[in-house]
Amino acid sequence: MAYAVGQTVEVCLEFDLPLAQGVRLVVASFANERGDIAELTDMPAGVSECFLQKPTQTSLRGRAAYPGFYELKGLRVEHLRGVTYLEPPGIGFEVQDKPKVIDWRLA
Repeated sequence: MAYAVGQTVEVCLEFDLPLAQGVRLVVASFANERGDIAELTDMPAGVSECFLQKPTQTSLRGRAAYPGFYELKGLRVEHLRGVTYLEPPGIGFEVQDKPKVIDWRLA
């Protein structure tokens, strides 16, 4: 599925997170072929489509300001004891310059 510039992107990931030591924040850094960065952060399970599909998944959401194909370059978990860096899985998403309009009609 392709997204439009500025549209909310949701990526579902399933991986073993370190045990939560209080507050935890998952941050995924994606980069396109031109080096533009999009950072996605985790969302609460109650608003996540990923969690509804499979409770062991983590939902990451954010927005990309530029078009291109974004690949996951870095994955970090911030918690009270510091930061844990994880090996990122090979995933990505596409962002198009403009949204495609299927059909517009004025009634």
